[in-house]
Amino acid sequence: MSILSGLPKPAQKAFRWDVTAGLLVGLFSGALFPFLGVIARRDLHASAYLIAILTASGSIGNLFNPVVAHYIRDRAKLPFAILPFTVGRLFYFLMPLAVTGPLFIAICFFGSAVTALGSPAYAAVIRDAYPVERRGHLMGMVRVLIVGTTMLGSLAGGLFLAHFSYRWVFPIVALFGILSTAAFSRIGVRAEPHEPAPPGRRLWEAFKMPKGDRSFRLYVTYFYLYGFGSLILGPVIPVFQVDVLKITPQWVGYLATTSAACSMLGYLYWGRILDRHGPFRLMFFVTILLSIMPITYFFAHSVPVLLLAAAASGIAVAGGDLGYVNAAMHFARRDAVVTYAGTFAFLQAMRGIPGPFIGAALNNAIGPRPVFLLALGCWAIATVVMISGGGLRMKTAEANS
Repeated sequence: MSILSGLPKPAQKAFRWDVTAGLLVGLFSGALFPFLGVIARRDLHASAYLIAILTASGSIGNLFNPVVAHYIRDRAKLPFAILPFTVGRLFYFLMPLAVTGPLFIAICFFGSAVTALGSPAYAAVIRDAYPVERRGHLMGMVRVLIVGTTMLGSLAGGLFLAHFSYRWVFPIVALFGILSTAAFSRIGVRAEPHEPAPPGRRLWEAFKMPKGDRSFRLYVTYFYLYGFGSLILGPVIPVFQVDVLKITPQWVGYLATTSAACSMLGYLYWGRILDRHGPFRLMFFVTILLSIMPITYFFAHSVPVLLLAAAASGIAVAGGDLGYVNAAMHFARRDAVVTYAGTFAFLQAMRGIPGPFIGAALNNAIGPRPVFLLALGCWAIATVVMISGGGLRMKTAEANS
């Protein structure tokens, strides 16, 4: 049976353009993001704190998403996804100027921070693009294809960066990001307002709506702790790979490709789990599987053993991605998706900004290996909070739609 079987024609069109955009963004992401931290450390001798800025960049952009959500609440949403995605990816054309660590980090910082501003609008567009009963599966399939081209991008990126400077490779890679945005603009879903915004609604009132939602509060608390554990590892992993294991660009590509290949399996599985059991149970399984990664790093004394960590994190991060993107869609009424998305992004930014700097400080104080165990501890606490709050009993489907 075709995946498009039974879908309304507008949803079929949306899926096709979503796939096209995804294939292109996979090439962009695979050839760019796995290499940023390693290049900053190995080629430009960036400190752990500079790499922490790189890790925190998307979260700093998310700080402004409640403002974005407030501004676009009574407007068509698609243009406000396209503009940040386009501008953010244009920054990578400045890479020929990145001859020092601070300049390199600054370009990457603004690229990620500006791109993050499109997340509330993106959530609204995708919510309107697909029927709720099949959204998780369709998004999972799109991401399977994204991961396929991400693998190609990672392999190609590793090979090209072994022979050519990142200053010329990354602007070429950015072209695929721009083409992806152009394809997404054809998705055919503008996500128009479903009801007019009340006159005089103040910005801070956006936080009141989710505040009264017990399921959403529990999910935010869980995701805060889960994400904090991941983020403290952001600057630690490239430092550990370069300083301790002496990793090469080719091996960065191999690890990224392994992670991407396993993500394909993850997206095929997690989308159905999300549709059937909801985001809490999805993230419970994700956390258990992701725990393999810091344990592997803690004991690692050679690069090849990191393939196990790459495989586990690839499968797990696929579920975490679906859990993050679908948060607003699962908890919000149809007319409140951007409000929930903006609030969720802001609250995640509140841990996304200090997390990498705490990780850098811990790396300098106690070394990288103990930090991997601290991340594991954060995930354990997050899981206990979820279970004690009754999260595994909540399907949390969109009852308010």
